Formats: sequence, C-alpha cells, structure tokens
Amino acid sequence: MAGKLVREETPMEFFREQLERAMEHQKVSTSAFTEFYLVNLLVSCVRGDPLPAPEPGYDETPLALLYARALEASRADRARLLRAMGDTALFISGFFADSLSGRLVDLAYYRSMGGHAYSRLGREENEHVYGPPLFLELAGRFTEFADLLAEVSETSRLASNQSVLALYDRWIQTGSRRAAALLAARGITPVMPGDGEGRLQ
Repeated sequence: MAGKLVREETPMEFFREQLERAMEHQKVSTSAFTEFYLVNLLVSCVRGDPLPAPEPGYDETPLALLYARALEASRADRARLLRAMGDTALFISGFFADSLSGRLVDLAYYRSMGGHAYSRLGREENEHVYGPPLFLELAGRFTEFADLLAEVSETSRLASNQSVLALYDRWIQTGSRRAAALLAARGITPVMPGDGEGRLQ
C-alpha cells in the first residue's frame, strides 16, 4: 500500500515542531515545561481561545484595562486576568508584531505590560501549580520568547511577511537580538536614532 502523500498532523504537533526549529535556530533553550506552555499558547491563541473578548467600543480589550481589573479582583480572578494579559501580550507581540506598527500602542508597550503581568503573577502564584518558576521566566525572557513566536509566525506563513522598515522598528523598540540578526542578514547595520548619524548603514 502506497504511503500517504499528505502528512496528518495535529495543531499541537505542528506548533511543537515549529517552536523547536525556532529554538534551535535562535539557540534558545528552556525547560520542557516552558516549551509546552508556549506550544499550548500558540495552539490556543490561533484558535482564539485565551484572548479576552473585546470590550464595547474596542477592537480588543486594552491591556491597561485588564491590569486595572486584575488589581481589583479576588486572588483567583486576579491570577486569571494577569495570565490572560501576559498571554495576550506575548502572542500579539510575537506572532503579530508587525500588526502593531503605526498603532496608538506599540510593541514596546505590549512587551512591557506582558512582562509586568507575568512578573506579578509569578510572585503571587504558588509555583508548584505551574511547575518551575514559569511566569517569572516568561517575564524575564519575554522578548526572547516573543522572538521565538515571531519566527514561528513567519515560517508557518500564518502572518504577513514583515518589511525591512517594520523589522528595524521592532529592533528600535525592543533591542531584539533576532531583529538585529535579521537586519544584518539583509546587509543593514541597525543604528539607534541619535547614535552616530542615526540612519541605516
């Protein structure tokens, strides 16, 4: 019997494979637990599961509003809101980073708010529930993990290709090593505004 021409693969298997390739390419290592969390985040977010429902008058719930609600919530609800806030910020700033170009809130805002949410959650939660200090790691390595999701986005072709200008803007906002490396691969040496001549070289 002839082998199948099309390989059947679950979303979990697909994103695990994509994430492992990105980790190998970017020389990033983490625990199996954190890797599993990131794969689950990709699968869930692509389905739209953990993203909070939009508030009336907004395309999406503002992160600042989620944070304000978290501060006023009970411990259990606060943990849920902080996790939703961190997950949303990580997914959007990684998987859909280019969509933030020209918006009122930028990539740096998403990464700052997401990192802060994970950091607070990591300090408040009992880590035995989530394994090793997962949320503190997500907070401390937020940009690194967002870069992994960005590569998954690009290689899976589920998001639009980025322009050199968007890539440069990403580097200016976050200092991402990956963005700098991609610019270098295109023959561009990134220069911060006000540093030297302040232009692409």
